[in-house]
Formats: sequence, structure tokens, C-alpha cells
Amino acid sequence: MAIRHKPIDVIVRRGALRRFHKLKQKTAELPVIVSWDRRKNDRRSAAEAPSGSRRRKERRQKPPFTWELSDFVIAIKAPRRTKKVG
Repeated sequence: MAIRHKPIDVIVRRGALRRFHKLKQKTAELPVIVSWDRRKNDRRSAAEAPSGSRRRKERRQKPPFTWELSDFVIAIKAPRRTKKVG
């Protein structure tokens, strides 16, 4: 009986063609999805959150070392939160 795993997402920095193709090639037989970073630039330029923001804390973190060193990052999806009723 084979165990099925959710695929791992690997995001490659825009323009890193060799890295993208090499990762696609090396992970072809693995449960891995290699995709391009869709961001064109950092949308946030203001240091402060806009007034009325519902966000309790900053969600962005420093990217892992692989982003600067190797032009990719492994994206781990956060577990889904359920709404509390009542």
C-alpha cells in the first residue's frame, strides 16, 4: 500500500532560469511542484500599516537563506484555521 503525501511547493526567484529547470528536472518523479515567484516587486512600501488594519501582527518574515543563496524557497502551507462559533 503506497502512502500518498501532499506535494511540496518550491518557489523559484523570477529570472533564475537554470535553477528552475534544474529543480523541475531533479524533482520530476517526486511529489514536488516547482513554480515561479509571481511577485513583480514588493507591494508594501510604507513602514506602517494603514489605519483600520485588522492584522494583529506582521505576517512577513525574513526569507530563508535559500532565497538569497540559491534563488528558491520551500513553501509550507499553514494549517487551516477553523472559525469559532459563539
